[in-house]
Amino acid sequence: MRIIYTGRDIKKQKAILAEHQDVIILLYDNWDDYSYKTSFPTECLLNGNNVDIGTIKILVEDKKTTFAYLDSLVAGGWDGMFPIPNTQYVSVPAALTFYEQLEGHLGLDAAIAAAQLLRDASYLTKLLDDNNALRLLNTDGFRHSLQRERGAIKAYLDGWKLFGQRSITIGNQTFTFRTPSGESTSIDLRFNSPTPLPHDINVLIGPNGVGKSQLLLQIVNNWLQLPPSGQDQFGFTERPNLNQLVVVSYSPFELFPVDTSEDLDRKDHDVYRYFGFRGRMKALTDSKRGSERVTLSRDFPKTNAARSLLACLEDDKKYGAIKEWSSKLRTMEGVLKLAFSFDRAAVAVDSNANVDCFFTTQELLTESYLEGEFSDEDFHSQSQLYVPIASDRVQELKVDELRKHVQDQLGVMFLKDGKPIHLSSGQRLFSYIVINILGAIRRNSLILVDEPELFLHPTLEITFIRMLKEILANYSSKALLATHSLVTVREIPRECVHVFEESNEGLKIKPPPFETFGGDVQRISSYVFGDKSLSKPYEDWLKKQLAQYGSAEQLISALGKNINEELIVQIHAMEAGQW
Repeated sequence: MRIIYTGRDIKKQKAILAEHQDVIILLYDNWDDYSYKTSFPTECLLNGNNVDIGTIKILVEDKKTTFAYLDSLVAGGWDGMFPIPNTQYVSVPAALTFYEQLEGHLGLDAAIAAAQLLRDASYLTKLLDDNNALRLLNTDGFRHSLQRERGAIKAYLDGWKLFGQRSITIGNQTFTFRTPSGESTSIDLRFNSPTPLPHDINVLIGPNGVGKSQLLLQIVNNWLQLPPSGQDQFGFTERPNLNQLVVVSYSPFELFPVDTSEDLDRKDHDVYRYFGFRGRMKALTDSKRGSERVTLSRDFPKTNAARSLLACLEDDKKYGAIKEWSSKLRTMEGVLKLAFSFDRAAVAVDSNANVDCFFTTQELLTESYLEGEFSDEDFHSQSQLYVPIASDRVQELKVDELRKHVQDQLGVMFLKDGKPIHLSSGQRLFSYIVINILGAIRRNSLILVDEPELFLHPTLEITFIRMLKEILANYSSKALLATHSLVTVREIPRECVHVFEESNEGLKIKPPPFETFGGDVQRISSYVFGDKSLSKPYEDWLKKQLAQYGSAEQLISALGKNINEELIVQIHAMEAGQW
């Protein structure tokens, strides 16, 4: 494995790529991190194949512009081959996938060798206790440049675990937030536990207006803060070892950021993804120039899902060599078949497109696309050309060509026996949620879901939790849900259930006093929302009927067969004043 700096020398770059099978080339970037310039895009060949490993940041002691220092060494005769001679420096990749890709393609020893050449900060300080590296960690350059963005923070916090062959998981998190009344309080999110019960999902539950959704929004805003800080009054008390936040919210009233596109001070835009009914839509201004504004539309879930399905395909092609990588398309197919039966998911493409351009081979062409009638939710029919996106043809599909021609406004279709199937609105939204999460998710992500039960049938609520657990397990990720769903709470251990309760002393957050995992829904409801809150409307009716008929026996006789054993007991208890 060779690591070579070429900077802006295109001729040298091409010559090195032609000469080596395993090489990382560091290119030029003028990106400014608070007066520090340490970023280097890479071009990488592993076993002779182009592999995307991302950007690396390199901090040289007492230097603010690393590429200028390297250029001076090259001018003095250095060939650009790492390690940098007679220099104290440390590096941090923009994301841990930098080393995961090296390990996946060449093995762990190759990844460690690269870390040694680049003087990776996590490797040197957490495994070797290198004094020179430890000194550089206490500089403004490391804090403001190499640890400016969330992916680099994660790579520093957990990179040593990859080199040491240790499991990389998300730990427990404490978050301090502002309550609706303006007070400060903290919540302990329990993602790890010595008990065998599953701790992959935490839930926030309580009446409306107690601040559940506000907490999710504050987590997002703190996560997007630049530079990240754990010293503020509000926010994570320690730097969270997360790669990414993914928000799913299909309430028309939520106010989560739809993206980070307007934040020109950051490069790591993929550390945050949002999916809901809001998004950016082009609008003409008076100057006739295109501008983008955030708007509300039910078309966004469809469009996002089509793009996310192609993102799943792209990630499976790009990261398939990573150790323990879980195929996104295979995961999608597995979890959606829990909700409805289909053969393959597909996207619509331009009807006049040459279908040959979508495939690397002609072998599957005869059964890899079809023409047919498509009916959307509004039952508008039109002839359409589909291309199935499936786990059995990842290498045969061309992502870039599909993106050029995809009709993303039609969303994702599901094919059974060669024909599109009709889905209910709940099934369709469920499928979009699954595909969008998978398209965005990275290892060690935190998924925030606001009221998933809004558009899901109770049966799909359970399927949603089962789906979420499988996705989280496959990508070593966690989830935090704000919900009113009692059947969801029944799937979560009490330690992971955070009951929001307004009191005279302000907002209190506490776990239920009983185990909720596999518990009784009525008992959960009574504790969270107040005694017998679900039964109150029919109880009012029973009281009126009991007064009208004069006795329990008379009322029970009048109801005849339209009564169950529980009601008989309750009516007698009401008559005796014991209910």
